[in-house]
Amino acid sequence: MRIIRSTACLSLVALSLSACGWVGGATREGALSLTERPGAQSFTLTGNLPAAFGLSVTAWYSPVDENRLNCQVTDLYSNKPKARYLGKRFDIPINTRATSTQRSIALSYYVGACELRLGKIKMDIDGRYGDQPWQKTYADANFYILHRAPEGEDGFDTHGVRRVDAQCTWLFQESKLRLELSKLLTCKGAGANLQYDQLPGKTVTLAIEVNPEERPSMRNRWIKSDAGWKPCLGTEKSDRCQQPPAFKTFQMNGQTCTVYPGCTE
Repeated sequence: MRIIRSTACLSLVALSLSACGWVGGATREGALSLTERPGAQSFTLTGNLPAAFGLSVTAWYSPVDENRLNCQVTDLYSNKPKARYLGKRFDIPINTRATSTQRSIALSYYVGACELRLGKIKMDIDGRYGDQPWQKTYADANFYILHRAPEGEDGFDTHGVRRVDAQCTWLFQESKLRLELSKLLTCKGAGANLQYDQLPGKTVTLAIEVNPEERPSMRNRWIKSDAGWKPCLGTEKSDRCQQPPAFKTFQMNGQTCTVYPGCTE
């Protein structure tokens, strides 16, 4: 019994020390986060958004020197040191009207004595296609901040503006989860490579345009007719259309339909 009790005591001591370590680490990180401050240089990110669109933006920063003071943190899973990263997020909510908005993005951040530089801006282009909570989706748009942009990459105009044109298209499909028509969003041209030392004081504009022509998310599931897109029955082995095609109905906003987008022919 003494051995068990001693072992238990040792375990409790180890657990207490571990807990103290966690609490101490959390306390240090909490205090350190109060010292976060942006660097002096920044650029302006502008978003030109159509109606029913918004943006979710996260600017990611990584250390200039991982070995510098405060540039490492302890991994909670492995309990080993790893490089500190910092993410700064803001959201531009979906609006019923077309909007233009701009935010200032710091090119660097300091956490204690650790200098972190902007390396990536991750954006979700949020789009809504209906009133139901689930009738919302997004497409990726990433700006990579490089020491040197690749040759042939567009630069800034004489006014210090770089325009990035994103052509977004709605892709419709029959949702097996919702048991009715749902949509995906894809946006071509939404990414960019930006050179770090060219950014101070400049403006980068993400201009989003929506393709008026929607299309199916997968080939050979819908057939286009004069009335619109008609979903066809698949085969025993595949969801692809039978030959010759046989058509079926689908659900859209609580209605039984035969054609998209008009519902009825």
